[in-house]
Amino acid sequence: MSNFIKSLIASLAVVLTFFGFMTESPYDKPIDPKNGGDPFIVEADSEYYYTYTTGGGIDIKQIKSPESAEVIREKTVFRAGEHGTDYDIWAPEIHKIDDRWYIVSCAKFKEDAVPKGSMPEGKETDFITDYYRYSFVLESKTEDIFGEYEFKGILAPDGLNTIDGTYLKKDEKLYFIYSAYMYTGYQNLQICEMENPYTLKTDENGKHNCTVLSKPDLYWEKRGWSVNEAPAVLYKDGEIYLLYSASGFSSDNYCLGMLTLKGEDVTNKKSWCKSLTPVLKHQPLREIYSPGHCSFLYCESGEIYMVYHANTTYEFDDSPRLTYVKPIEFRCSKPIFK
Repeated sequence: MSNFIKSLIASLAVVLTFFGFMTESPYDKPIDPKNGGDPFIVEADSEYYYTYTTGGGIDIKQIKSPESAEVIREKTVFRAGEHGTDYDIWAPEIHKIDDRWYIVSCAKFKEDAVPKGSMPEGKETDFITDYYRYSFVLESKTEDIFGEYEFKGILAPDGLNTIDGTYLKKDEKLYFIYSAYMYTGYQNLQICEMENPYTLKTDENGKHNCTVLSKPDLYWEKRGWSVNEAPAVLYKDGEIYLLYSASGFSSDNYCLGMLTLKGEDVTNKKSWCKSLTPVLKHQPLREIYSPGHCSFLYCESGEIYMVYHANTTYEFDDSPRLTYVKPIEFRCSKPIFK
């Protein structure tokens, strides 16, 4: 983006704010000015806990509030090199299920530590080297989120590599939703039922019953390269929405799409309706660019916040991915993203 266009956008923002067409919001600024790739925040007993991608491990930080990432205490609960992991520890999430904490994340594993994964074949996918990248799960040994964790194993449905995994709950059943390559070089969203938070359910033949829920088939999902990744589940008044990131993360066109559950069977692609346009994309007047990889913070007060990362400049290489938080508005239980 040229300096002239940047100046024009900045000037327009000032004018719109002056005349009341654009109200500056405290949620326009990142809560963490230094970190924030793939952020996740959870509340427990009126305290807030924050994690994000560091690459070299998994850190949990107790922070002041959803509006402030001021650290009260912190702990590294997992490091690259442990349990066969090599590097690229990405997208950790912290979930309380029953009386234990579960951390689901993904990593590049050492080749002698895990089986070689299933990947697309063909010349067009020669660039893909993710044969040993898998999701994995940690389980807390106690109810203390800062306590010790046990490595429970990888999640590889029928040997498929997976990234950006999360949980979905419906009708007392637990599901694993993740991003993976399949058949061709693009990333798509898939779902698999679980026996428990660290074990995928299998059929009588020992196979996982996995379903592709969404693939990048709209133009705004194919910029840079074709991507559906980073699923995040939003619940409201019995309705279920599935947010995801689309297009290449460094393509300057990263954005958020959404699926809405219309049927009863979450594993049936026909039960989901895809929004035809992004629900959140560049907001140049607010200097928020390439928003993506969101998660949802459910507060004990009843408020729901979207937690996501974005850049502060149009050019990806000129700014880090920082953590933003904004409250979600609902109209007839449908989320409104501004």
